[in-house]
Amino acid sequence: MSLKNVRLEVMKHLEKDVEGLIQKYLIPVEDIWQPTDFLPDSTKDSFYEEVREIRELSKELPYDFWVVLVGDMITEEALPTYESWLMDVEGVDQVSRNGWSKWVSQWTGEENRHGDVLNKYLYLSGRVNMREVEKTTQHLINDGFDIGTDRDPYKNFVYTSFQELATYISHNRVAKIAKKKGNKQLAKMCRIISGDEMRHHHAYSDFVERIFAVDPSQMMMAFNDMMKRKITMPAHFLRESGDKIGTAFEEFSNTAQRIGVYTSNDYVDILQKLIDRWDIGNITDLNEEAEKARDYLMKLPKRMYRLSERIKIPENSFQFKWVDPA
Repeated sequence: MSLKNVRLEVMKHLEKDVEGLIQKYLIPVEDIWQPTDFLPDSTKDSFYEEVREIRELSKELPYDFWVVLVGDMITEEALPTYESWLMDVEGVDQVSRNGWSKWVSQWTGEENRHGDVLNKYLYLSGRVNMREVEKTTQHLINDGFDIGTDRDPYKNFVYTSFQELATYISHNRVAKIAKKKGNKQLAKMCRIISGDEMRHHHAYSDFVERIFAVDPSQMMMAFNDMMKRKITMPAHFLRESGDKIGTAFEEFSNTAQRIGVYTSNDYVDILQKLIDRWDIGNITDLNEEAEKARDYLMKLPKRMYRLSERIKIPENSFQFKWVDPA
């Protein structure tokens, strides 16, 4: 049987558990928070005063902070790209609505709120050139992204396990900076977004654990392949108006590292957490190739930590079109 057919069989085998996983990891619409819970209520007389408070508090937050918040928001707003990508994964892409496609739709519904609330907050803050932000968002959706997973569910679940934990770290650190600067409402908003991301990380990590239980060698090879090519962030093709694809991402990444929101050490920490979560060192019934892949993965974090120590981050801020430097 071909690898593709084996993966399809595994996805069908695991589909019986998806409904239970939806109930475990996703929250019903009537119970979960919504963007308006964190924003001024436009139906009330207090609306204008609340907007003024947001604008005043926004003045206390530094330029680099706003660059990171804008980049996080744009990443979240590119959700149509992510949904279409996951819907095309083998085992999810059936015409009929199966359990996996139901998961993707409901996961998308939860994620969609993140971009909504951040977008509205940035608009009200008075610190951001929203037209330039909107151009970048449209470019990112138009350009799409290649993360090296093809239509392979194993690789895609490794990617989402990693990426959801990365976004948890980013939103959680932003929340801490906002709280330190006295912006409690923004801090609470970013903290609850990070909570969603952590739930989603646990879900996708659970998917991978279940695949390891039934197809350990090929799951190990998929994990190995993704880490050899490195995890590409969704915002990798970020660009401002008039720029080429990807030119803004390096500067955005430098900014996030400079203020400690997401660093090269965080990347390696996530890898180590996944190795520990999936108990890679103790997985049995591997073929020879998968054994070599496991040996590579077990040694990789230590080697990557050494490399991360050599990375030098520019001290000066890059001037994005998104944010007023004043």
